[in-house]
Amino acid sequence: MTSARWETLKSRAQGVIDKTIAELPPEVLAEAQKVPVLFEQRCQEDPDIFGTYGHFTLNEIGEANGPIVLYLAAIDDCCVEESGDYATEVRLTYLHELGHHLGWDEGDLEARGLG
Repeated sequence: MTSARWETLKSRAQGVIDKTIAELPPEVLAEAQKVPVLFEQRCQEDPDIFGTYGHFTLNEIGEANGPIVLYLAAIDDCCVEESGDYATEVRLTYLHELGHHLGWDEGDLEARGLG
């Protein structure tokens, strides 16, 4: 990936994250503002995943505050291959990982439309 492409992906992702956070309900917004979001090209352990959240504990808001890591090259590759929308995938991945910060498991995420 060229550095110009990487900078474009990061800039677009940051815009999506900022907009998504601004639209959150107050009780979720307060938590979202505590969690740093980092961007990497790919996860070393699993190059196909879109995001991770550090320190997930079921049914507990994460005291360690993440971080949320979004793997932008993996998201972009999938969107290109499947004609998906990059902004939509970044948003969904961010919300999914934020859900883990809030202590929600996969079932909770699915029930809230974030899975």
